[in-house]
Amino acid sequence: MIDHGFAFNGPNWDFPESAVQGIYPRRVVYDSVRSRDDFDPWLQLVRNFPEEVIDRAWKRIPPEWIEGDEEALERLLERLFERRKRLPELIDSCRHARVCPFPNWP
Repeated sequence: MIDHGFAFNGPNWDFPESAVQGIYPRRVVYDSVRSRDDFDPWLQLVRNFPEEVIDRAWKRIPPEWIEGDEEALERLLERLFERRKRLPELIDSCRHARVCPFPNWP
């Protein structure tokens, strides 16, 4: 996979347990966040995202792109689907991090 943004922690293909890992660097995008309710439309989409879509995309990856990493990719995708259940908790962790990205969430 090509991951110039290190969405999966670059070559490690994992999700570091950090409250602010993956936060968009231009924090102005979070100015309108006032509560977890502001995330609900997105959370609903992620929770209900069909696993078949990822499966179809995975099957279309040229084999030479993932040669030798097939098992790592499979584990990553499994963890990704499990992790989506924890999104509300992860958002709360961001809110209580040392540097809160949501300046207008009381």
